[in-house]
Amino acid sequence: MDVCPSNYDRNEVTNTCWTECPMDYPVECGMECIRQNDDCGIEVASKKVWWAARCTNSMLLVMRGIFRYIRTMKAEDPQATDRKLLVLLFQTSTVVTDLPIAITVCMRRPVSPNLRHSQFVLSTSQWVLMQALANDDSIITSWRKFRAFLKGANFTEAAEEITEGEIESLETAMKQNTSCAGDLKSLMDRAWFTMSEYKEDNPAITDDDIRLKMSESDLVLYDVPIVTNNCMHQMIAESSLSTAYKTREVLRKTFAVILNDLIKAGKSDNGTSYDEKKKTYRVVDLAFAGAAATLLDPTRITLFFSEYIQTICGPTQFMGEIDDGTEPATLGLNILQDAFRGSTSSWTKKGDGAVIINFKSSDTKDVTVNIMSGGDRFDEVDVKAGGTAQWNSTVKALGGKTLYLGRWRPGFLGLPSTGGGSLVLWVPRSSQGGHLEIEAKLNVS
Repeated sequence: MDVCPSNYDRNEVTNTCWTECPMDYPVECGMECIRQNDDCGIEVASKKVWWAARCTNSMLLVMRGIFRYIRTMKAEDPQATDRKLLVLLFQTSTVVTDLPIAITVCMRRPVSPNLRHSQFVLSTSQWVLMQALANDDSIITSWRKFRAFLKGANFTEAAEEITEGEIESLETAMKQNTSCAGDLKSLMDRAWFTMSEYKEDNPAITDDDIRLKMSESDLVLYDVPIVTNNCMHQMIAESSLSTAYKTREVLRKTFAVILNDLIKAGKSDNGTSYDEKKKTYRVVDLAFAGAAATLLDPTRITLFFSEYIQTICGPTQFMGEIDDGTEPATLGLNILQDAFRGSTSSWTKKGDGAVIINFKSSDTKDVTVNIMSGGDRFDEVDVKAGGTAQWNSTVKALGGKTLYLGRWRPGFLGLPSTGGGSLVLWVPRSSQGGHLEIEAKLNVS
């Protein structure tokens, strides 16, 4: 697309329109928009540091599902041979979907629609299943045994990198019978593979056709209601009955949003490329996997999602023209921490179209202010210690977007840091020109 609608930026590499960062997440960080005052580097790191915990927890959830199925089959047919059980296991969703993804996560490889057919996944899956049949659920009764199992599967790095705190959480999980987040993640994985298979079977299939097929699938008609109902036992135990019902409703709505985003995201190049869908899947996968790996109680799962579904949220829209005002609420002015404490804004709908920021420093050190518009880096201003500076732009350039100020200040060992505070507000559009002035105070913090 050569021209993007308002509140969207054109990505030159993909030739697609990406949403501008909204008020709730005003700072662009790679493919994401993050919260006000969050550090992009820390944000990226925090979503990687628990890889080892994610690997071990994913394998724990999968093994629990495999053992549950083996027990059920042996109860129904006590004479069933290992060969028969192996054939039956290879037909379950746990082995068809969950196990390949867990293996891929542990090997730090990207999840792709055809990963189940890779020789590495097939051979590792077979080894895992043979261990399950040979050892029963004793594998997941202690960290020592589970660690040996992970190393046997050639997941030594994950077994070595996991921290003491994560091991304690894992041992707690071993004592639990269910994992709401883990089951939800399994549902989402199956939805991703199902939609990928629709595309492979019929490259010309439309999003509407996929949506129709999904709405009539067992996944939507039966599995989502069953899993969210099963979460109720844990939610009631950890909260009130009314809170549990509300949380279940939010989970179901969230899953509906996720399914729709997986369906509509991006394009397919004759059924061979799923780039945008993969991005959406990756973001949502992090949400579910993170909730499972950190063993959050279900009533906090929806709060955890807000950390990761931020990349597929829509822009701030339908704001319209805003009347004159100097109150913070006029433009949603929000200041976090002390760096910009005491700053004010003034907006008039009729004016010369100017945006003026007057910086006044009471800081003891020189600082640099990063100016971001719609989440993108726009400009920067150097302000001397105890000095003043002015920055000028226009309503035409900044209107209809968030305006974000973040401060760089020499800190420990003289190294610059973004810590200390930030300021964000909405710059309106105006058919009468408009005029915005910000008195930005820079304090020691």
